[in-house]
Amino acid sequence: MDIKQQIRSNGSELKFAVDRISEDIRAILPSHSSVEDIQSALKTYYAPYLVILRVSGDELDLETCYVNLAIVEAPVQREVEKQDLKEQAAVFHRVWSIDAVERTNMQSSIPLDQLFEKRKLRDGSVNIPKRILVQGRAGIGKTTLCKKLVHAHQTGLWRDHFDAVLWLPLRQLKAFKSRTLEGLLREKFFTQGLSEGDSLAHALETYAKKGRVLFILDGLDEIVTDTQCDEGIALRSFLRTLLRQQHVVITSRPSGLDRSLLPSIDLELETVGFNQQNVQDFLVKVLKPEAVRTVQDFIQQTPLIQGLVNIPVQLDVICFSWDSLPMDGPTITMTGLYQLMVRKLWCKDALLLRKTAGGKDLTPRQISKLAPQDIDELMATELQHLGYLAFKGMKNNHQIEFDEKALLSAIGDLREYRATVKIGLLPPQLLETMKQTSFLHTADADLDASKSDSQQAWYFLHLTFQEYFAAAWIAQHLQVKQPHPSAGMMTVEQTRAFVQEHKYNPRYEIVWWMVAGLLDGEALEEFFGLLQGSPRDLIGGRH
Repeated sequence: MDIKQQIRSNGSELKFAVDRISEDIRAILPSHSSVEDIQSALKTYYAPYLVILRVSGDELDLETCYVNLAIVEAPVQREVEKQDLKEQAAVFHRVWSIDAVERTNMQSSIPLDQLFEKRKLRDGSVNIPKRILVQGRAGIGKTTLCKKLVHAHQTGLWRDHFDAVLWLPLRQLKAFKSRTLEGLLREKFFTQGLSEGDSLAHALETYAKKGRVLFILDGLDEIVTDTQCDEGIALRSFLRTLLRQQHVVITSRPSGLDRSLLPSIDLELETVGFNQQNVQDFLVKVLKPEAVRTVQDFIQQTPLIQGLVNIPVQLDVICFSWDSLPMDGPTITMTGLYQLMVRKLWCKDALLLRKTAGGKDLTPRQISKLAPQDIDELMATELQHLGYLAFKGMKNNHQIEFDEKALLSAIGDLREYRATVKIGLLPPQLLETMKQTSFLHTADADLDASKSDSQQAWYFLHLTFQEYFAAAWIAQHLQVKQPHPSAGMMTVEQTRAFVQEHKYNPRYEIVWWMVAGLLDGEALEEFFGLLQGSPRDLIGGRH
Protein backbone atom coordinates (compact mmCIF):
# COMPACT_ATOMS: atom_id res chain seq x y z
CA MET A 1 0.00 0.00 0.00
CA ASP A 2 1.48 3.37 -1.01
CA ILE A 3 1.50 6.38 1.34
CA LYS A 4 -1.57 8.02 -0.29
CA GLN A 5 -3.64 4.85 0.08
CA GLN A 6 -2.47 4.45 3.69
CA ILE A 7 -3.46 8.03 4.57
CA ARG A 8 -6.84 7.58 2.90
CA SER A 9 -7.42 4.28 4.69
CA ASN A 10 -6.35 5.62 8.08
CA GLY A 11 -8.51 8.70 7.58
CA SER A 12 -11.59 6.59 6.85
CA GLU A 13 -10.93 4.38 9.89
CA LEU A 14 -10.47 7.45 12.10
CA LYS A 15 -13.73 9.01 10.84
CA PHE A 16 -15.56 5.73 11.50
CA ALA A 17 -14.08 5.53 15.02
CA VAL A 18 -15.05 9.12 15.82
CA ASP A 19 -18.62 8.49 14.63
CA ARG A 20 -18.92 5.40 16.82
CA ILE A 21 -17.46 7.10 19.90
CA SER A 22 -19.81 10.06 19.43
CA GLU A 23 -22.78 7.72 19.24
CA ASP A 24 -21.65 5.81 22.35
CA ILE A 25 -21.42 9.09 24.27
CA ARG A 26 -24.89 10.15 23.14
CA ALA A 27 -26.25 6.71 24.02
CA ILE A 28 -25.61 7.33 27.73
CA LEU A 29 -27.09 10.83 27.62
CA PRO A 30 -30.85 11.41 27.82
CA SER A 31 -32.55 12.13 24.51
CA HIS A 32 -34.95 15.07 24.54
CA SER A 33 -36.62 14.23 21.21
CA SER A 34 -40.06 12.62 21.47
CA VAL A 35 -41.94 10.66 18.83
CA GLU A 36 -43.95 13.81 18.10
CA ASP A 37 -40.71 15.78 17.57
CA ILE A 38 -39.44 13.17 15.11
CA GLN A 39 -42.72 12.97 13.21
CA SER A 40 -42.93 16.75 12.97
CA ALA A 41 -39.34 17.03 11.70
CA LEU A 42 -39.90 14.28 9.12
CA LYS A 43 -43.15 15.84 7.92
CA THR A 44 -41.33 19.12 7.36
CA TYR A 45 -38.48 17.34 5.56
CA TYR A 46 -40.77 15.36 3.24
CA ALA A 47 -43.20 18.19 2.41
CA PRO A 48 -41.47 19.26 -0.86
CA TYR A 49 -40.89 15.70 -2.05
CA LEU A 50 -44.30 14.03 -1.67
CA VAL A 51 -45.41 15.74 -4.87
CA ILE A 52 -46.20 14.04 -8.17
CA LEU A 53 -45.70 16.26 -11.21
CA ARG A 54 -47.31 15.58 -14.57
CA VAL A 55 -45.26 16.06 -17.73
CA SER A 56 -47.19 19.32 -18.16
CA GLY A 57 -45.69 20.58 -14.90
CA ASP A 58 -49.03 20.45 -13.05
CA GLU A 59 -49.19 18.75 -9.67
CA LEU A 60 -51.14 15.52 -9.36
CA ASP A 61 -52.97 14.51 -6.21
CA LEU A 62 -51.34 11.48 -4.58
CA GLU A 63 -54.77 9.91 -4.31
CA THR A 64 -54.93 9.86 -8.13
CA CYS A 65 -51.61 7.99 -8.32
CA TYR A 66 -52.91 4.45 -8.07
CA VAL A 67 -50.60 1.66 -6.94
CA ASN A 68 -51.47 -2.01 -7.49
CA LEU A 69 -49.42 -4.60 -5.65
CA ALA A 70 -49.62 -8.20 -6.82
CA ILE A 71 -48.12 -11.16 -5.00
CA VAL A 72 -45.11 -12.89 -6.54
CA GLU A 73 -45.75 -16.49 -5.66
CA ALA A 74 -43.47 -19.34 -4.74
CA PRO A 75 -43.24 -21.94 -7.56
CA VAL A 76 -45.54 -24.45 -5.81
CA GLN A 77 -48.33 -21.91 -5.35
CA ARG A 78 -47.83 -20.78 -8.93
CA GLU A 79 -48.80 -24.23 -10.20
CA VAL A 80 -51.90 -24.32 -8.00
CA GLU A 81 -53.26 -21.05 -9.41
CA LYS A 82 -52.49 -21.48 -13.12
CA GLN A 83 -56.15 -21.04 -14.06
CA ASP A 84 -56.32 -17.64 -12.34
CA LEU A 85 -53.24 -16.54 -14.22
CA LYS A 86 -54.95 -17.14 -17.56
CA GLU A 87 -57.44 -14.42 -16.64
CA GLN A 88 -54.80 -11.73 -16.09
CA ALA A 89 -55.01 -10.30 -19.61
CA ALA A 90 -58.60 -9.24 -18.99
CA VAL A 91 -57.45 -6.80 -16.30
CA PHE A 92 -53.89 -5.81 -17.25
CA HIS A 93 -52.35 -5.41 -20.71
CA ARG A 94 -48.56 -5.34 -20.57
CA VAL A 95 -46.05 -4.77 -23.35
CA TRP A 96 -43.13 -7.22 -23.39
CA SER A 97 -40.22 -6.26 -21.14
CA ILE A 98 -36.88 -7.74 -20.14
CA ASP A 99 -37.92 -6.79 -16.60
CA ALA A 100 -40.95 -9.07 -16.49
CA VAL A 101 -41.54 -10.87 -13.17
CA GLU A 102 -42.58 -14.33 -14.27
CA ARG A 103 -44.33 -15.60 -11.12
CA THR A 104 -46.65 -12.65 -10.50
CA ASN A 105 -50.33 -13.47 -10.03
CA MET A 106 -52.14 -10.20 -10.71
CA GLN A 107 -55.41 -11.75 -9.50
CA SER A 108 -53.84 -12.00 -6.04
CA SER A 109 -53.39 -8.38 -5.05
CA ILE A 110 -52.97 -6.49 -1.79
CA PRO A 111 -54.52 -3.05 -1.19
CA LEU A 112 -51.89 -0.64 0.09
CA ASP A 113 -53.70 0.05 3.35
CA GLN A 114 -53.70 -3.70 4.12
CA LEU A 115 -49.99 -4.19 3.50
CA PHE A 116 -49.16 -4.74 7.17
CA GLU A 117 -52.03 -7.04 8.10
CA LYS A 118 -51.64 -10.70 8.98
CA ARG A 119 -51.39 -12.95 5.92
CA LYS A 120 -49.76 -16.12 4.65
CA LEU A 121 -46.04 -15.50 4.24
CA ARG A 122 -43.57 -17.12 1.86
CA ASP A 123 -42.48 -19.68 4.47
CA GLY A 124 -46.10 -20.84 4.95
CA SER A 125 -46.64 -19.19 8.33
CA VAL A 126 -49.34 -16.60 9.01
CA ASN A 127 -48.13 -13.32 10.45
CA ILE A 128 -47.63 -9.61 9.78
CA PRO A 129 -44.89 -9.24 7.12
CA LYS A 130 -41.79 -7.46 8.36
CA ARG A 131 -39.56 -7.84 5.31
CA ILE A 132 -41.20 -7.02 1.98
CA LEU A 133 -39.59 -7.03 -1.46
CA VAL A 134 -41.39 -5.01 -4.16
CA GLN A 135 -40.20 -5.48 -7.74
CA GLY A 136 -41.30 -3.42 -10.69
CA ARG A 137 -40.30 -2.44 -14.21
CA ALA A 138 -38.86 0.99 -14.95
CA GLY A 139 -41.49 3.73 -14.69
CA ILE A 140 -44.19 1.45 -13.30
CA GLY A 141 -44.63 3.34 -10.03
CA LYS A 142 -42.03 2.22 -7.46
CA THR A 143 -41.14 5.80 -6.49
CA THR A 144 -44.84 6.68 -6.28
CA LEU A 145 -45.31 3.69 -3.97
CA CYS A 146 -42.58 5.04 -1.68
CA LYS A 147 -44.23 8.45 -1.54
CA LYS A 148 -47.63 6.92 -0.82
CA LEU A 149 -46.21 4.81 2.03
CA VAL A 150 -44.73 7.92 3.67
CA HIS A 151 -47.93 9.91 3.08
CA ALA A 152 -50.13 7.11 4.45
CA HIS A 153 -48.20 7.04 7.72
CA GLN A 154 -48.28 10.84 8.00
CA THR A 155 -52.07 10.77 7.68
CA GLY A 156 -52.46 8.24 10.49
CA LEU A 157 -52.12 4.78 8.90
CA TRP A 158 -50.03 2.09 10.64
CA ARG A 159 -49.32 4.27 13.69
CA ASP A 160 -49.89 1.18 15.85
CA HIS A 161 -46.97 -0.49 13.98
CA PHE A 162 -44.50 2.32 13.38
CA ASP A 163 -43.51 5.61 14.96
CA ALA A 164 -41.71 6.71 11.78
CA VAL A 165 -41.42 5.76 8.10
CA LEU A 166 -38.10 6.55 6.40
CA TRP A 167 -37.72 6.64 2.62
CA LEU A 168 -34.07 6.05 1.64
CA PRO A 169 -33.20 6.07 -2.09
CA LEU A 170 -30.24 3.69 -1.96
CA ARG A 171 -28.44 5.30 -4.91
CA GLN A 172 -27.87 8.31 -2.64
CA LEU A 173 -25.86 6.37 -0.05
CA LYS A 174 -22.56 7.08 -1.78
CA ALA A 175 -23.30 10.82 -1.51
CA PHE A 176 -23.24 10.66 2.28
CA LYS A 177 -20.08 10.47 4.37
CA SER A 178 -21.46 8.54 7.30
CA ARG A 179 -21.44 4.75 7.36
CA THR A 180 -23.37 4.40 10.63
CA LEU A 181 -27.15 4.45 10.97
CA GLU A 182 -27.32 7.42 13.35
CA GLY A 183 -24.86 9.37 11.22
CA LEU A 184 -26.89 8.73 8.07
CA LEU A 185 -30.14 9.77 9.75
CA ARG A 186 -28.50 13.00 10.92
CA GLU A 187 -26.99 13.77 7.52
CA LYS A 188 -30.04 12.81 5.47
CA PHE A 189 -33.05 13.97 7.45
CA PHE A 190 -32.03 16.38 10.19
CA THR A 191 -30.10 19.38 8.98
CA GLN A 192 -31.34 21.62 11.81
CA GLY A 193 -29.02 23.04 14.45
CA LEU A 194 -26.29 20.65 15.59
CA SER A 195 -27.73 19.70 18.98
CA GLU A 196 -31.31 19.34 17.73
CA GLY A 197 -30.30 17.25 14.73
CA ASP A 198 -28.11 14.98 16.86
CA SER A 199 -30.92 14.48 19.36
CA LEU A 200 -33.47 13.62 16.66
CA ALA A 201 -31.12 11.20 14.90
CA HIS A 202 -30.19 9.46 18.14
CA ALA A 203 -33.80 9.13 19.24
CA LEU A 204 -34.84 7.79 15.82
CA GLU A 205 -32.11 5.16 15.89
CA THR A 206 -33.32 4.13 19.34
CA TYR A 207 -36.86 3.64 18.03
CA ALA A 208 -35.46 1.67 15.07
CA LYS A 209 -33.72 -0.73 17.48
CA LYS A 210 -37.09 -1.24 19.17
CA GLY A 211 -38.69 -2.17 15.84
CA ARG A 212 -40.78 1.00 15.64
CA VAL A 213 -39.37 2.35 12.35
CA LEU A 214 -40.20 1.22 8.81
CA PHE A 215 -37.29 1.62 6.37
CA ILE A 216 -38.22 1.99 2.70
CA LEU A 217 -35.01 1.02 0.90
CA ASP A 218 -35.67 2.23 -2.61
CA GLY A 219 -33.75 0.97 -5.65
CA LEU A 220 -31.58 -1.94 -4.55
CA ASP A 221 -30.67 -2.53 -8.21
CA GLU A 222 -29.30 1.03 -8.48
CA ILE A 223 -26.55 0.58 -5.90
CA VAL A 224 -25.31 -2.96 -6.57
CA THR A 225 -22.57 -1.85 -9.00
CA ASP A 226 -21.25 0.72 -6.51
CA THR A 227 -20.76 -2.00 -3.88
CA GLN A 228 -18.79 -4.41 -6.09
CA CYS A 229 -15.51 -2.48 -6.39
CA ASP A 230 -12.77 -2.30 -3.74
CA GLU A 231 -13.87 1.20 -2.74
CA GLY A 232 -17.39 -0.13 -2.20
CA ILE A 233 -16.57 -2.60 0.59
CA ALA A 234 -17.61 -0.18 3.37
CA LEU A 235 -20.71 0.81 1.38
CA ARG A 236 -21.71 -2.83 0.91
CA SER A 237 -21.28 -3.50 4.63
CA PHE A 238 -23.44 -0.50 5.50
CA LEU A 239 -26.04 -1.57 2.94
CA ARG A 240 -26.30 -4.94 4.66
CA THR A 241 -26.87 -3.11 7.97
CA LEU A 242 -29.82 -1.28 6.44
CA LEU A 243 -31.23 -4.43 4.85
CA ARG A 244 -31.14 -6.17 8.24
CA GLN A 245 -33.37 -3.60 9.96
CA GLN A 246 -36.43 -5.15 11.60
CA HIS A 247 -39.03 -3.65 9.26
CA VAL A 248 -38.09 -2.99 5.63
CA VAL A 249 -39.76 -2.49 2.27
CA ILE A 250 -37.17 -3.01 -0.47
CA THR A 251 -37.81 -1.92 -4.06
CA SER A 252 -35.88 -3.03 -7.13
CA ARG A 253 -36.08 -3.57 -10.85
CA PRO A 254 -36.10 -7.34 -11.46
CA SER A 255 -33.19 -7.34 -13.92
CA GLY A 256 -30.77 -5.71 -11.46
CA LEU A 257 -31.79 -7.52 -8.29
CA ASP A 258 -28.91 -9.12 -6.35
CA ARG A 259 -30.61 -11.64 -4.08
CA SER A 260 -27.33 -12.51 -2.36
CA LEU A 261 -27.65 -9.19 -0.52
CA LEU A 262 -31.10 -10.01 0.83
CA PRO A 263 -31.83 -11.60 4.19
CA SER A 264 -35.01 -13.68 4.35
CA ILE A 265 -38.10 -12.12 2.73
CA ASP A 266 -41.59 -12.53 4.23
CA LEU A 267 -43.56 -11.23 1.27
CA GLU A 268 -42.62 -10.65 -2.36
CA LEU A 269 -44.73 -8.29 -4.48
CA GLU A 270 -44.71 -6.62 -7.86
CA THR A 271 -46.08 -3.15 -8.52
CA VAL A 272 -47.96 -3.66 -11.75
CA GLY A 273 -49.16 -0.21 -12.73
CA PHE A 274 -52.71 0.80 -13.65
CA ASN A 275 -55.58 -1.57 -14.27
CA GLN A 276 -58.43 -0.68 -16.62
CA GLN A 277 -60.47 1.09 -13.94
CA ASN A 278 -57.42 3.11 -12.84
CA VAL A 279 -56.92 4.22 -16.46
CA GLN A 280 -60.55 5.34 -16.70
CA ASP A 281 -60.36 7.23 -13.38
CA PHE A 282 -57.10 8.92 -14.38
CA LEU A 283 -58.57 10.14 -17.68
CA VAL A 284 -61.55 11.67 -15.88
CA LYS A 285 -59.25 13.33 -13.37
CA VAL A 286 -56.78 14.99 -15.77
CA LEU A 287 -58.73 15.61 -19.01
CA LYS A 288 -61.59 17.88 -19.93
CA PRO A 289 -64.89 15.98 -20.37
CA GLU A 290 -64.86 16.31 -24.16
CA ALA A 291 -61.35 14.83 -24.33
CA VAL A 292 -62.07 11.83 -22.10
CA ARG A 293 -64.20 10.06 -24.70
CA THR A 294 -61.69 10.76 -27.47
CA VAL A 295 -58.81 9.22 -25.55
CA GLN A 296 -60.97 6.31 -24.34
CA ASP A 297 -61.90 5.45 -27.93
CA PHE A 298 -58.28 5.76 -29.04
CA ILE A 299 -57.13 3.33 -26.32
CA GLN A 300 -59.91 0.84 -27.02
CA GLN A 301 -59.29 0.88 -30.78
CA THR A 302 -55.53 0.55 -30.53
CA PRO A 303 -54.16 -2.76 -29.18
CA LEU A 304 -50.67 -1.26 -29.06
CA ILE A 305 -51.82 1.47 -26.65
CA GLN A 306 -53.40 -1.06 -24.31
CA GLY A 307 -49.93 -2.43 -23.61
CA LEU A 308 -48.63 1.00 -22.63
CA VAL A 309 -51.29 2.76 -20.58
CA ASN A 310 -50.82 0.60 -17.49
CA ILE A 311 -47.51 2.48 -17.06
CA PRO A 312 -48.51 5.76 -15.33
CA VAL A 313 -46.01 8.05 -17.06
CA GLN A 314 -46.95 6.65 -20.47
CA LEU A 315 -50.64 7.31 -19.86
CA ASP A 316 -49.80 10.83 -18.68
CA VAL A 317 -47.86 11.60 -21.87
CA ILE A 318 -50.68 10.21 -24.00
CA CYS A 319 -53.15 12.45 -22.15
CA PHE A 320 -50.83 15.44 -22.62
CA SER A 321 -50.61 14.67 -26.34
CA TRP A 322 -54.26 13.77 -26.88
CA ASP A 323 -54.97 16.59 -29.35
CA SER A 324 -52.14 15.30 -31.57
CA LEU A 325 -53.29 11.69 -31.62
CA PRO A 326 -54.65 10.29 -34.91
CA MET A 327 -58.28 9.30 -34.99
CA ASP A 328 -57.49 6.12 -36.97
CA GLY A 329 -55.91 4.49 -33.94
CA PRO A 330 -55.50 0.92 -35.23
CA THR A 331 -53.13 2.03 -38.01
CA ILE A 332 -50.57 3.80 -35.81
CA THR A 333 -47.25 2.11 -35.07
CA MET A 334 -45.29 2.32 -31.84
CA THR A 335 -42.73 4.52 -33.57
CA GLY A 336 -45.43 6.80 -34.97
CA LEU A 337 -46.96 7.17 -31.52
CA TYR A 338 -43.62 8.10 -29.96
CA GLN A 339 -42.87 10.58 -32.73
CA LEU A 340 -46.16 12.34 -31.97
CA MET A 341 -45.57 12.36 -28.21
CA VAL A 342 -41.94 13.49 -28.49
CA ARG A 343 -42.84 16.39 -30.80
CA LYS A 344 -45.67 17.47 -28.52
CA LEU A 345 -43.23 17.59 -25.59
CA TRP A 346 -40.65 19.41 -27.75
CA CYS A 347 -43.24 22.13 -28.35
CA LYS A 348 -43.59 22.58 -24.59
CA ASP A 349 -39.80 22.65 -24.18
CA ALA A 350 -39.33 25.13 -27.03
CA LEU A 351 -41.47 27.63 -25.14
CA LEU A 352 -39.72 26.94 -21.82
CA LEU A 353 -36.27 27.28 -23.39
CA ARG A 354 -37.30 30.47 -25.22
CA LYS A 355 -36.46 29.22 -28.69
CA THR A 356 -36.23 32.03 -31.22
CA ALA A 357 -36.86 32.78 -34.88
CA GLY A 358 -35.56 35.95 -36.50
CA GLY A 359 -34.09 37.04 -33.18
CA LYS A 360 -37.45 36.96 -31.38
CA ASP A 361 -38.89 34.45 -28.91
CA LEU A 362 -41.40 32.14 -30.51
CA THR A 363 -44.93 32.47 -29.17
CA PRO A 364 -47.12 29.51 -28.15
CA ARG A 365 -49.26 30.09 -31.24
CA GLN A 366 -46.23 30.09 -33.56
CA ILE A 367 -44.86 26.90 -32.00
CA SER A 368 -48.23 25.14 -32.27
CA LYS A 369 -48.29 25.77 -36.02
CA LEU A 370 -44.81 24.33 -36.72
CA ALA A 371 -44.64 21.37 -39.10
CA PRO A 372 -43.07 18.15 -37.72
CA GLN A 373 -39.80 18.67 -39.62
CA ASP A 374 -39.61 22.27 -38.35
CA ILE A 375 -39.97 21.08 -34.75
CA ASP A 376 -37.15 18.58 -35.31
CA GLU A 377 -34.95 21.31 -36.78
CA LEU A 378 -35.77 23.76 -33.97
CA MET A 379 -34.74 21.19 -31.33
CA ALA A 380 -31.92 19.60 -33.38
CA THR A 381 -29.15 20.24 -30.83
CA GLU A 382 -31.15 18.80 -27.94
CA LEU A 383 -32.29 15.89 -30.15
CA GLN A 384 -28.70 15.07 -31.10
CA HIS A 385 -27.53 15.08 -27.48
CA LEU A 386 -30.43 12.91 -26.27
CA GLY A 387 -29.93 10.47 -29.17
CA TYR A 388 -26.24 10.09 -28.47
CA LEU A 389 -26.75 9.86 -24.68
CA ALA A 390 -29.49 7.24 -25.11
CA PHE A 391 -27.42 5.16 -27.52
CA LYS A 392 -24.28 5.45 -25.39
CA GLY A 393 -26.24 4.28 -22.36
CA MET A 394 -27.71 1.29 -24.19
CA LYS A 395 -24.26 0.38 -25.48
CA ASN A 396 -22.76 0.76 -21.98
CA ASN A 397 -24.43 -2.27 -20.44
CA HIS A 398 -27.89 -0.70 -20.87
CA GLN A 399 -27.20 2.19 -18.55
CA ILE A 400 -30.39 4.03 -17.60
CA GLU A 401 -29.03 6.50 -15.03
CA PHE A 402 -26.53 9.22 -15.85
CA ASP A 403 -24.63 11.41 -13.44
CA GLU A 404 -23.45 14.87 -14.41
CA LYS A 405 -20.11 13.45 -15.53
CA ALA A 406 -21.91 11.21 -18.07
CA LEU A 407 -23.99 14.12 -19.37
CA LEU A 408 -20.86 16.24 -19.79
CA SER A 409 -19.00 13.35 -21.42
CA ALA A 410 -21.68 13.06 -24.12
CA ILE A 411 -21.57 16.80 -24.69
CA GLY A 412 -17.77 16.64 -24.88
CA ASP A 413 -17.87 13.89 -27.51
CA LEU A 414 -20.31 15.89 -29.63
CA ARG A 415 -18.32 19.10 -29.20
CA GLU A 416 -15.11 17.34 -30.29
CA TYR A 417 -16.83 15.87 -33.33
CA ARG A 418 -18.29 19.22 -34.38
CA ALA A 419 -14.87 20.83 -34.10
CA THR A 420 -13.36 18.08 -36.28
CA VAL A 421 -15.84 18.60 -39.11
CA LYS A 422 -15.86 22.40 -38.61
CA ILE A 423 -19.56 22.94 -37.95
CA GLY A 424 -21.33 25.16 -35.43
CA LEU A 425 -20.30 24.98 -31.80
CA LEU A 426 -22.59 23.60 -29.13
CA PRO A 427 -24.10 26.28 -26.87
CA PRO A 428 -22.13 26.62 -23.61
CA GLN A 429 -25.30 26.29 -21.52
CA LEU A 430 -26.33 22.96 -23.12
CA LEU A 431 -25.96 20.96 -19.88
CA GLU A 432 -28.45 23.13 -18.00
CA THR A 433 -30.70 23.23 -21.07
CA MET A 434 -30.85 19.42 -21.21
CA LYS A 435 -31.81 19.25 -17.53
CA GLN A 436 -34.81 21.45 -18.29
CA THR A 437 -36.20 19.31 -21.09
CA SER A 438 -39.18 17.00 -20.62
CA PHE A 439 -37.04 13.94 -21.28
CA LEU A 440 -34.43 14.03 -18.50
CA HIS A 441 -35.52 13.79 -14.88
CA THR A 442 -33.83 13.40 -11.52
CA ALA A 443 -35.12 11.67 -8.39
CA ASP A 444 -32.42 13.31 -6.26
CA ALA A 445 -33.93 16.76 -5.81
CA ASP A 446 -33.73 16.27 -2.04
CA LEU A 447 -29.93 16.20 -1.98
CA ASP A 448 -28.55 19.34 -0.40
CA ALA A 449 -26.75 21.92 -2.52
CA SER A 450 -23.27 20.64 -1.67
CA LYS A 451 -24.08 17.25 -3.22
CA SER A 452 -26.65 18.06 -5.89
CA ASP A 453 -24.40 18.76 -8.88
CA SER A 454 -21.98 15.87 -8.51
CA GLN A 455 -24.28 13.21 -7.02
CA GLN A 456 -27.62 13.69 -8.77
CA ALA A 457 -28.64 10.87 -11.10
CA TRP A 458 -30.56 11.71 -14.27
CA TYR A 459 -32.71 9.32 -16.28
CA PHE A 460 -35.04 9.41 -19.27
CA LEU A 461 -38.73 10.09 -18.76
CA HIS A 462 -39.26 6.36 -19.31
CA LEU A 463 -37.08 3.56 -20.64
CA THR A 464 -39.07 3.47 -23.88
CA PHE A 465 -38.18 7.11 -24.53
CA GLN A 466 -34.51 6.23 -24.13
CA GLU A 467 -35.09 3.38 -26.57
CA TYR A 468 -36.80 5.76 -29.00
CA PHE A 469 -33.94 8.28 -28.95
CA ALA A 470 -31.37 5.47 -29.30
CA ALA A 471 -33.35 4.11 -32.26
CA ALA A 472 -33.40 7.58 -33.86
CA TRP A 473 -29.62 7.77 -33.47
CA ILE A 474 -29.12 4.33 -35.05
CA ALA A 475 -31.60 4.99 -37.89
CA GLN A 476 -29.87 8.26 -38.71
CA HIS A 477 -26.51 6.54 -38.99
CA LEU A 478 -27.82 3.69 -41.13
CA GLN A 479 -28.79 6.28 -43.75
CA VAL A 480 -25.54 8.27 -43.84
CA LYS A 481 -22.84 6.91 -46.15
CA GLN A 482 -20.24 9.43 -44.98
CA PRO A 483 -19.81 11.25 -41.65
CA HIS A 484 -22.23 14.17 -41.62
CA PRO A 485 -22.94 17.00 -39.15
CA SER A 486 -26.44 15.69 -38.46
CA ALA A 487 -25.23 12.17 -37.79
CA GLY A 488 -22.32 12.04 -35.41
CA MET A 489 -19.37 9.78 -34.79
CA MET A 490 -20.33 6.42 -36.35
CA THR A 491 -20.00 5.39 -39.97
CA VAL A 492 -22.72 3.33 -41.61
CA GLU A 493 -20.38 0.30 -41.57
CA GLN A 494 -19.90 0.58 -37.82
CA THR A 495 -23.65 0.96 -37.30
CA ARG A 496 -24.41 -2.09 -39.46
CA ALA A 497 -21.87 -4.12 -37.45
CA PHE A 498 -23.54 -2.99 -34.20
CA VAL A 499 -26.97 -4.14 -35.43
CA GLN A 500 -25.57 -7.52 -36.50
CA GLU A 501 -23.91 -7.99 -33.12
CA HIS A 502 -26.98 -7.17 -31.03
CA LYS A 503 -29.94 -8.14 -33.22
CA TYR A 504 -30.80 -11.16 -31.03
CA ASN A 505 -30.25 -9.34 -27.73
CA PRO A 506 -33.73 -9.12 -26.11
CA ARG A 507 -32.81 -5.81 -24.48
CA TYR A 508 -32.74 -4.21 -27.95
CA GLU A 509 -36.05 -5.64 -29.14
CA ILE A 510 -38.07 -2.41 -28.80
CA VAL A 511 -35.13 -0.45 -30.25
CA TRP A 512 -35.27 -2.58 -33.40
CA TRP A 513 -39.05 -2.10 -33.66
CA MET A 514 -38.54 1.65 -33.55
CA VAL A 515 -35.58 1.68 -35.97
CA ALA A 516 -37.79 -0.13 -38.49
CA GLY A 517 -40.50 2.48 -37.99
CA LEU A 518 -38.07 5.35 -38.57
CA LEU A 519 -36.69 3.98 -41.84
CA ASP A 520 -38.27 3.62 -45.25
CA GLY A 521 -37.39 2.65 -48.79
CA GLU A 522 -33.93 1.24 -49.46
CA ALA A 523 -32.69 1.92 -45.93
CA LEU A 524 -35.55 -0.16 -44.45
CA GLU A 525 -34.85 -3.05 -46.85
CA GLU A 526 -31.18 -2.98 -45.88
CA PHE A 527 -32.10 -2.99 -42.19
CA PHE A 528 -34.33 -6.04 -42.58
CA GLY A 529 -31.49 -7.66 -44.50
CA LEU A 530 -29.22 -7.15 -41.48
CA LEU A 531 -31.79 -8.72 -39.15
CA GLN A 532 -32.41 -11.72 -41.40
CA GLY A 533 -28.84 -12.24 -42.55
CA SER A 534 -25.88 -13.87 -40.84
CA PRO A 535 -25.05 -14.47 -38.11
CA ARG A 536 -28.30 -16.36 -37.54
CA ASP A 537 -29.66 -17.63 -34.24
CA LEU A 538 -30.59 -21.32 -34.51
CA ILE A 539 -33.54 -20.79 -32.19
CA GLY A 540 -34.75 -17.75 -34.09
CA GLY A 541 -35.31 -14.18 -33.04
CA ARG A 542 -38.42 -12.43 -31.76
CA HIS A 543 -38.12 -9.79 -34.51
